[in-house]
Amino acid sequence: MKKIILFISAVSVLSFSSCDSFFDVEPKGSIQVDDFSSQLNNLRISLNAVYNLMQSTDYQHSELIFGECMSDNAYSPQDNDGSELCQLLNFQFNTENSYILTRYELNYRGVNLANQVISAVPNVKYDANYTNGAQEIRYVLGQAKLLRALFYFNLVRTFGGVTIQPEVSELSKTITPRASADEVYAYIEKDLREACLILYRDRYKKTDAGQAGIGAGLGLLMKVLAYQASPGTSLQNPNRDAKWQEAKEIAELFIDGKSLSYGDILKFSERYTDETWDELCQRLVLTDQNVAPETMFPGDVANVHGLIEFNDLFRLKSRFSKESLLEINHYDYSSSGSDIDEKNYLYECFNQNEAHAVGIVPTQAIYDFRKTDPRGIYTAAAQSDISSDFFRDENGEQVVLEWFNIAYGYVYDKYMIYPSEGTVYERNYLVMRYAESLLWYAEILNETGDQTNATAVLNKVRARAAKLLDSSNSDSKYNSHITSFKLYDVMPYEEVRKNIRNERRIELAGEFDRWYDLQRSGLLAESMKTLAGKNGEAADKNSGKPRWRGKYFKKGVNEIMPIPQREITISNGVIVQNFGY
Repeated sequence: MKKIILFISAVSVLSFSSCDSFFDVEPKGSIQVDDFSSQLNNLRISLNAVYNLMQSTDYQHSELIFGECMSDNAYSPQDNDGSELCQLLNFQFNTENSYILTRYELNYRGVNLANQVISAVPNVKYDANYTNGAQEIRYVLGQAKLLRALFYFNLVRTFGGVTIQPEVSELSKTITPRASADEVYAYIEKDLREACLILYRDRYKKTDAGQAGIGAGLGLLMKVLAYQASPGTSLQNPNRDAKWQEAKEIAELFIDGKSLSYGDILKFSERYTDETWDELCQRLVLTDQNVAPETMFPGDVANVHGLIEFNDLFRLKSRFSKESLLEINHYDYSSSGSDIDEKNYLYECFNQNEAHAVGIVPTQAIYDFRKTDPRGIYTAAAQSDISSDFFRDENGEQVVLEWFNIAYGYVYDKYMIYPSEGTVYERNYLVMRYAESLLWYAEILNETGDQTNATAVLNKVRARAAKLLDSSNSDSKYNSHITSFKLYDVMPYEEVRKNIRNERRIELAGEFDRWYDLQRSGLLAESMKTLAGKNGEAADKNSGKPRWRGKYFKKGVNEIMPIPQREITISNGVIVQNFGY
């Protein structure tokens, strides 16, 4: 996506919290919404502001910390340094922890930026003779809805039920209490179902790459439905069997190409009791499309995305590949002399022992995949491993990998950059990819009683990994110690579930989702107990400094984070605290 670097205060107002009291400041020099939104180009600029937030170091570090560093996949230098982050990682934090507050505020900032795009759409004026005008507005609206859903998804997974902000904020309005987790998920789901009808039904490429298309919408909708169906997701009125079936419908559309009607995608007859079809079409800018609830959404969206070779997946040449569902642009302009900073500082946290917000190294369980799985060498390394030519580019120059003094002395090499590729700052932030959707589909099929097809879908991911052992693959010599790597046989439910969890852990290791995966599966307490049992052997290599990871985890409390105390104080108690905090 072509980035427009522009500061407009109208897209920065109302951006720091869910609580209206945070907004009791009169904006200075802002542009009136009805005037600002009158041009399609300005609507795109507003959408860019939403993507800009996801491009920020604070947002991406928060995803790393809460999604991966807190899990049983990772240790960090901050585990035992006595810092505020150390308190978070060891469940010794209080409700004023700044990392918790930052996550809360960042995602509400994203919600408010997306709300400004969505609420501006009815005011956009365009030339009726410009035949693509309505279509382009739909694409912007679809992306804003998808991104808003993603921010709320981050919030509900982290904090449970949260306040749902009105699309148009009124500073004089009384503070809105927290919604239940069920209500937040329903809101997310509605946004995603509507987004799927109006997103671009292909991949954005070349100068347009970086925008979310249909793959992001369907992929995230599958994930949200599966979360609601999962046993560890705390809901007041769960209907888990129904959610697995709904997830299956969307997966069959996205993966298998089975057409689905507009009405079925929306669940229109069940859920739109206060809005007519014509009113919905008006709101979603679909009035020029002549569609009805029975109109079929074509299954050819299944041809938009697919797998690429695993050994190419994390190379810079594969940015915006067909496997990418949602990916955030980054550039390193330093060689051009430009002072524009769109660098990616996230992946330094994996590779270089410098002053970062957090570092991340793999646990023994992740490193042990090297013994049995060909993806292991692309995931974790020990200091003794890097003498291998695998860690040298075609010019014989070695990659930069450090952190070898932390815990067991391993590093994540998933995001390493060969010197001939460029710099780590040029790596894009990959939010979702197609392999994850296949893993969701395998789980959905298993949970709906189809172990045969669940195994077939799961083996698509595993077969891609098996190709790393083919003699035709130039890297196969580095995995010569792996003499047996078989596809999965069809097994009973419990065994298939075990295989799916195994594939998820190695395929998605270091991709910012492990903590939440354990949470929704109801496995956090078990995994934290196991992690605590490893603390003695995971002392730092050089100093022998001990760890306390998992030791203080409280089952029934720490599965979600506390609402920041600042939010509760300013709301005068309207916003209530989570249990146990």
